[in-house]
Amino acid sequence: MSSPQQNRIRFSLQADLLSIRIPVRKNVKAIGLVLLVSIPWALVLLFLVSRSLLHHTIPYAPQLYLLAILIWFGVGAAGYTFLSWMFFGRERVVLSKDQILIEKPLVFYNRRNYYRTADISELKVGREIYKARENGQWIDRERSIITFEYPGKQVIFGRGTTPEEAQLILLKMAQSGLLPTKSVATTHLV
Repeated sequence: MSSPQQNRIRFSLQADLLSIRIPVRKNVKAIGLVLLVSIPWALVLLFLVSRSLLHHTIPYAPQLYLLAILIWFGVGAAGYTFLSWMFFGRERVVLSKDQILIEKPLVFYNRRNYYRTADISELKVGREIYKARENGQWIDRERSIITFEYPGKQVIFGRGTTPEEAQLILLKMAQSGLLPTKSVATTHLV
């Protein structure tokens, strides 16, 4: 029986391709805050549209209202982007014999990085320290990551996974037979 955390990550193994889908963790407080802020955001539009339709004695009033509506639209686009990422965001890892694709699609941008499997070494589960703001103070937090060495850089993916989820991802990648054994860090070899 698998735990609910392991059900969050989707694996698809075909003959010569392993696909892993890691959804973004939902931040309920942030989602609630954005939805709460959307109420006054909508009221501002009502105000701007109603004021822009009036006759004005100020020479540049229509242009200023248009600028305000454009700014309003920009704030809305940022909120939409954030909510879309929170609800539908994911990280996708596709492993084949020749390469590994790490894809982080955003709403308006899709970042894809390809790495040759022959050049990968020290694939392992690690820990990353990051800063978070809590009760008005910046504190250090720790999260699980999956990392590997690639010529000239260290590649990190799987941020926000639990240690169990990260271990499961690493296990599935090693069991797929698509990675050379030398790619996996010796601490993770069975």
